[in-house]
Amino acid sequence: MIAGISGVWNAVAVEECWGENMGAAKLPEYTCGSRQVQMASFAGCKLIGVNAYSKSYEWAEKLAEWIISEQNQRLRFEMRGQGPSNIKAAQSEEVQSSAAIAAILDQSEYSQLQRIGGKFWEPVQTFAANMLQGNPAGEDLQKQLDQMVEKITAR
Repeated sequence: MIAGISGVWNAVAVEECWGENMGAAKLPEYTCGSRQVQMASFAGCKLIGVNAYSKSYEWAEKLAEWIISEQNQRLRFEMRGQGPSNIKAAQSEEVQSSAAIAAILDQSEYSQLQRIGGKFWEPVQTFAANMLQGNPAGEDLQKQLDQMVEKITAR
């Protein structure tokens, strides 16, 4: 594979596979008709709240404090490649030099909040896996695309 499109959740796995040959950049532009179009992407974040009315409020608060701690956010970055929300952890040399983090920040201007459910990812993954295998059954591409859309939009 010469290139692929993924997200920061895959940065550690990609780097393990490609080593020092791994790089990252915002998505490219393409020509549509006579105009240049910037490829867009989804963006999102993780959110965890502490319920002030919980019977276990003190434990929930301790969990939240641990999750946002500098130590844990650094560990999360090291293990998963995801950008830390802790300001001190985000200022670390490792995070600042991360190609994946730089790429996601450059791409953020062209990103939309992800508001899709689980029905999206499985059909897309099935389609993409078949394409990566070279469509071994030789199934019509339009038929595959139609099936993917049908599964995504099913109610």
